[in-house]
Amino acid sequence: MRNALSPERAWALLEALPNGFALLDAQWRFTWVNAASARLAGSTREAMVGSVVWDVLPQSRGSAIAAAWRTAVAEQRETVVEVQASVDPPRWLEVRAWPDGDGLATSTTDVTARHLDREAAERSARRNSLLTRSGAELGGAVGVREASERLAHLVVPALADWCLVSEVDGDDQLIRGMVRTAGWWHRDSRRLPLVARLALETAHVAASADHGPGADALAAARSVFQPLLQGRPVVLAREAAALMGAAVEDPGARAAMAQLDPSSLVIVPLRGRYGLVGLLSCYTDQGRAAPDAEDVALITDLARRGGLAVESARLRDEQQRLGEALQRSLLTAPPVLPGCEVAVRYVPAAHSAHVGGDWYDAFAQPSGPVLVIGDVVGHDSRAAADMGQVRGILRGLGVAGDTPPADLLATVDSAMARLGVETTATALVARLEREQAHLALGGALLRWCSAGHLPPLAVEPGGPARVLPGRSGLLLGMEQLTGGSVRTDQVADLAPGATVLICTDGLVERRGTPLDTGLEQLRAALETFRDLPLQQLCDAVVRRLLPAHPEDDVALLAVRLRPA
Repeated sequence: MRNALSPERAWALLEALPNGFALLDAQWRFTWVNAASARLAGSTREAMVGSVVWDVLPQSRGSAIAAAWRTAVAEQRETVVEVQASVDPPRWLEVRAWPDGDGLATSTTDVTARHLDREAAERSARRNSLLTRSGAELGGAVGVREASERLAHLVVPALADWCLVSEVDGDDQLIRGMVRTAGWWHRDSRRLPLVARLALETAHVAASADHGPGADALAAARSVFQPLLQGRPVVLAREAAALMGAAVEDPGARAAMAQLDPSSLVIVPLRGRYGLVGLLSCYTDQGRAAPDAEDVALITDLARRGGLAVESARLRDEQQRLGEALQRSLLTAPPVLPGCEVAVRYVPAAHSAHVGGDWYDAFAQPSGPVLVIGDVVGHDSRAAADMGQVRGILRGLGVAGDTPPADLLATVDSAMARLGVETTATALVARLEREQAHLALGGALLRWCSAGHLPPLAVEPGGPARVLPGRSGLLLGMEQLTGGSVRTDQVADLAPGATVLICTDGLVERRGTPLDTGLEQLRAALETFRDLPLQQLCDAVVRRLLPAHPEDDVALLAVRLRPA
């Protein structure tokens, strides 16, 4: 059997420990300390033994250590607390205490390495989380403004107190100071108006004032930004407010910069696949440490992802503008029709290139104004091309004679088959006919025929809105598969001042919701807004029924009868 450890041997081991060890009596006086404890306290063994701990370590009075020691004595249990020592470089100490008779035993261990490892692991986890989140948030941005704002929210407050995201069209525009701010954010909402003033009134690098007062300061400011042209970040660890104040022209923006008073700044170029697309400027306020090398690396990584997102958003914006121009060119302006006021609306699907298969049209026949609404299957350039063909056929045949709606749709079916137009489309053709009886009263007869399309809706002044009942035939383009179909006209009388509305299904059809529900919502909206001027009525209906990002294209045509 091994012999028990002798008291002398035990004290010798405690003395040899690299950790501080001490004993205190009931009056909080040191009764024994080892050499490591005296060294950590910055004192000597002789000075400490017999002295009250609060006199030897005055900084511990009222501290977390004192609270832990008092808890250990009062509750007769071990306590552990980790604190940062007030030394340079900083050290972290783990202080343990446990009851020892009427007194207290304590040990102090330097855990700086463990603390730094844990801090590095936490920082790495935050970095990875931020990068992961950036992929999801930036990838889903619609438009340059949204991509810029999402990037600003990723940076603030994780890496900066506030930031500006600017858009640039290549290195040449940066050199000339042609920089426009697309997004910004501040961690303190009360200071957002200052950032907004700065964002809206200034570029990062002024484009003029090369001569005269302040020209030297401006030239010095510009020189700082030269690394951006080589794709390198600019880091201003101090005096950011003064330097950036010299780089802006607008007095109001300069005043806003002075009020914001940033201490440090990191500017990183946003580059896409095809060149410079913007700048990410990250500002740190007074009292917060300037970004270190790891922070700058993370900002640069976010900027790389942000540059690709801004470039993709810009390309999508350009594609949408071109697509919308193409779509508008295929859709005629509202015509002037006898006895009618006409209003039209077209809203592209949010996910498309602003081209699709929805269309509206209106033209005059001898028997009265003709209204057309249609929808070719699809939401892309192919659908737009097919729509152009179908619309052209229907329009050409419609204006060439006085063909009623049902006969006109049947003729279009035959023409599509003969011309080899391999597409299908829904369509509704309606004609406002004013016979002598209607002319006397100011009303009209609505004659319409549907090829698989939604029915028309009508509302009279002061009356309820109604979905006009009627039979719907086969889609256009189905003659090749079915050998033709019988199409018949439906008719309904309209009172003076009545409003007729026809639209495509994107206005009323929602995933998981019956079509009848959508039609009822449209009918209720038409009834609610019936007394508005026609243009306002269309806007109100679209606002009420359409989500912020519609999944389908929408075409709408509304007609209001004027007095006879």
